[in-house]
Amino acid sequence: MKYLMKLELKKYPIAWFIKGSILANILIVSMLILLIYVEQLEGEVVYRTASDFYMTSGILIRATFIVFAAVLISKLVIDEFKNRTSLVLFSYPINRKSLMIAKILLIFALTLSAMVISTLVVVGSFIGLNELFGFADHLNLTIQSIWPELLSMMLFNLVAAGTSLVPVYFGMRKHSVPATIVSSLIIILITNSSLGTEFSLINLLYLPAILAAVAVFVVMQTVYKVDRVDLG
Repeated sequence: MKYLMKLELKKYPIAWFIKGSILANILIVSMLILLIYVEQLEGEVVYRTASDFYMTSGILIRATFIVFAAVLISKLVIDEFKNRTSLVLFSYPINRKSLMIAKILLIFALTLSAMVISTLVVVGSFIGLNELFGFADHLNLTIQSIWPELLSMMLFNLVAAGTSLVPVYFGMRKHSVPATIVSSLIIILITNSSLGTEFSLINLLYLPAILAAVAVFVVMQTVYKVDRVDLG
């Protein structure tokens, strides 16, 4: 399986993914800081507590990379069926299901890795900049206090990376890239609705966990049916 995943990486270089992730991290940190200044100008409290900051940063990170995952699905899976390049792919003496599993595992691994690294970078950068400039001193963000929050964020990242595979089902129905991207946006809207300081669906781990379970089922069905996909 590792060999098949390496072959996929050779076929589809991920330099764009790495560059996009770096840019996304910069934009997310900038947005989190900008919200502090907007808060001061408008007189509205965005981060009442440190938990609000961690929740907001987690939402931005997961939403960003759920979309990135949809783009990966489009490039590695949907485009091959849409453009009929899968004809060549499946002519190799390798089981179709193994090839599909390798693609999906690669997408999951890249998405989860990006979420984990981005969480560390975004939270660390915000705290570091706050130590220098003191724009969010009222949050009392310290290195010692972030570990429980980071553990919680990593757990949500794991579940979100699984949830990000749901668009495989919608994209494979008619080999549609737009359907893949739009379905990822719908997932983000569902999991992040009712955002606020008192209640948010993003705080309910069981909701994204249910979606992740649905994603596992969808992926299993997709892999099972790949042998019957018409490539003509």
